[in-house]
Amino acid sequence: MPGKILIVDSIATNRIVLKVRLSNAFYKVIQAADPNEADVILQNEAIDLVMVNAHLESADAIAFCRRLKTGPKTSHLPILVISSQHDREMRLAALKAGANDVLVRPIDDVFLFARLRSLLRSLETAEESELRQKTGQAMGFAETTTSFVAQSQIHVTTPESATSIRWATVLKTMMPYRITPTIHSDTLKHLSGSKVPDVFVIAVDRQKPDTALRLIAEIRARASTRHSGILVVVDDERRRILVDAMDLGAHDVMMNGFDPDEMSLRISTLASQKRLSDRLRDNVTIGLDAAVTDPLTGLFNRRYALPHVERLCSRAKLKKQQFAIMIADLDHFKQVNDQFGHATGDAVLTEAARRLREHLRPVDLVARIGGEEFLIAMPETTPERANRMALDMCSVMRERPVQVSSINKRISVTMSIGVTMGGCGHLTKPVNALIEQADSALYDAKLRGRDQVRFAKEHA
Repeated sequence: MPGKILIVDSIATNRIVLKVRLSNAFYKVIQAADPNEADVILQNEAIDLVMVNAHLESADAIAFCRRLKTGPKTSHLPILVISSQHDREMRLAALKAGANDVLVRPIDDVFLFARLRSLLRSLETAEESELRQKTGQAMGFAETTTSFVAQSQIHVTTPESATSIRWATVLKTMMPYRITPTIHSDTLKHLSGSKVPDVFVIAVDRQKPDTALRLIAEIRARASTRHSGILVVVDDERRRILVDAMDLGAHDVMMNGFDPDEMSLRISTLASQKRLSDRLRDNVTIGLDAAVTDPLTGLFNRRYALPHVERLCSRAKLKKQQFAIMIADLDHFKQVNDQFGHATGDAVLTEAARRLREHLRPVDLVARIGGEEFLIAMPETTPERANRMALDMCSVMRERPVQVSSINKRISVTMSIGVTMGGCGHLTKPVNALIEQADSALYDAKLRGRDQVRFAKEHA
């Protein structure tokens, strides 16, 4: 299933029609007639997204959104408010209350499903943050807090300079962020030598909409910017452009042109999500004691990884999702140590860890569990996606030798990976058994010549 969606609507016909549309797209749908019924469902079901009618008969939909965002078990859930009319004040109130967007009927399926895909991608990061926090707490470690939060960097990019300057000037009076105006053609050039933006605000040119789409694709392709938030702005309801933008990686869209109140709310949400994503990628700032991190690579170690994977398994069972476990090993690594020394070997290991961490999603776990051996856990992953990611990781190691500056040499490195699947549709096995399966698959990859991916065979 792509996800489990809760519909909250007082009108049964609305619920049924929406359920049919979503079910046809393979979403699992649960219905509630009012917030009280929704509360019961949320206590007992693993919901991925909530859709609520803006005009509930016996309750305040905005207050319900606010309650969801302040509840410890529901604060991470994406919320879509569905309205029967364009109402700017209601839209702003919903966004302030924590809703991710307000969609106005009639909503075509292509746009609706693109919006759902975009929101469910952001849910992965929020859930992974919660999972890692609980793992640390269960092991007796608490997250450290910092009194300093860097000022968020926002780039406003439009087709012409006058528009971007005007937007940035207005937003600066409303937000405590550093806001930089640019034009489309200068956006990427402007990044060299400057701090990477936390959020890009990209206006679509009516005459040349493909320019904005190419910019989104380029931002997503670059290692330095692929985790930045993207808000796309159009001044009319060109749904096809917005669908393409979301599928290319835009996190949020505005369909009514420049509205500083609405834009500031959406930017603030994206900036908060970016800070969360940064915290996930930076294993050191997760705040666990050094006892659960590998001092050489900065990755988690076996002590942290195993209980984390246990929790991942439990969550996958609850949500009826698949996940992948991989064991990756650098090929002929002993020869590197023997020929160049252990200091060079350490440099190679550190670079391998950096490449793995950069290539994987923020929600994926990578840990060093042995000398040159890494454990990778990928939640909500199909076998096809796991295979593609593993092959890509082998390519990342193979195609670019490691430059070791201390000896002024480039050292070629390859990696073998064993993969096993767990969760929905696979035999129930404890974590240790899954890791043993992945390790056996790794051994098979080594026997077959190394620098390849092998899947474990499931036994009846």
